[in-house]
Amino acid sequence: MNCIKYKNRLHTYIIAEIGVNHNGSVEHAIELVDLASSAGADAVKFQSFRAEDLSRIDTPKVQYQITNTCSGETHYEMLKKLELSKSQHQEIISYCQQKSINFISTPYSINAVEMLEDLGVSEYKIASADLVDIPLLEAIAATRKPSIISLGMASLAEIEFALRKFSTYKPSDLALLHCVSNYPCSDTSLNLNVINTLKQNFPYSVGLSDHSIGSVGAILSVGLGASIIEKHFTSNKALEGPDHKASSTPNEFSNLVKNIRRSEAQLGNRVKTMQNEEKEMAQISRKSLAYSRDILVGETLHKTDFMMIRPGTGLPWQAIDGFIGNVISTARMRGDHCSLSDILCIKKSF
Repeated sequence: MNCIKYKNRLHTYIIAEIGVNHNGSVEHAIELVDLASSAGADAVKFQSFRAEDLSRIDTPKVQYQITNTCSGETHYEMLKKLELSKSQHQEIISYCQQKSINFISTPYSINAVEMLEDLGVSEYKIASADLVDIPLLEAIAATRKPSIISLGMASLAEIEFALRKFSTYKPSDLALLHCVSNYPCSDTSLNLNVINTLKQNFPYSVGLSDHSIGSVGAILSVGLGASIIEKHFTSNKALEGPDHKASSTPNEFSNLVKNIRRSEAQLGNRVKTMQNEEKEMAQISRKSLAYSRDILVGETLHKTDFMMIRPGTGLPWQAIDGFIGNVISTARMRGDHCSLSDILCIKKSF
């Protein structure tokens, strides 16, 4: 499996958020792992919970859940049919190991953390909504394993308070994901400049849990310095379930990965130098020091006797100081490139 390292990664860590899009079927979950792997994801993320640990029976649904799930079904009933058992988790984890793709899960209770610890998971994700569940944060922090925290709905003060719980345990790695907790979120609420705010305020890797439509937000985030991108993933947007319609299909996700990798190549390494592919252009289209008129043997050279002309294979303009005031030793024609051997003596060496 890929090495888990958020800080100073060479490439953006791209997570396919399967979440509950398996619809309670381990077979479909494994199919989604296959599809995510083929699409180029570094990791797949699931959600680990028991409905009775997560929700009261009378908890209402939010609007997007009402729109995309069975009418008449309660929030609790929706969650109940999306649970995965411990044995189903193990089956999915084993398959991820076969596919060399990282398995991540979001535990929604301390019981879920204990189950995932028993299963030997190496990485945790914390949902935006659970930034306020301090006992859960402490249980995850106590594992000292790499953890990714989504920050939807959060203020800076809430983030700072939550991170203090982690600093006590000194986790091996930590990352923060900017997020807007709506499915999908609008362009005007995405507010990607928060990525810079997070980078300025916290000494951790920063990324985006992207609930926007398309790949523009994710690609812009990489340009802003995001090192992790998480995107919901489904095999079919038309499937029944709360998150399918706001998820990427395999083809969309594959294009997202390709565009992010291309963005990384285009962003480069911050070093300003001539690229290898520019060298031919430099030799042809740059100019070299040349004579601006025909010069006779024995003439003393002045600044007005020089110009710059293509190709760029000769001396730079800065070499002119070695010629001015000196006597030419051989006749030269207008447009001839200058050579230090043209003069009798060199006043200044370039």
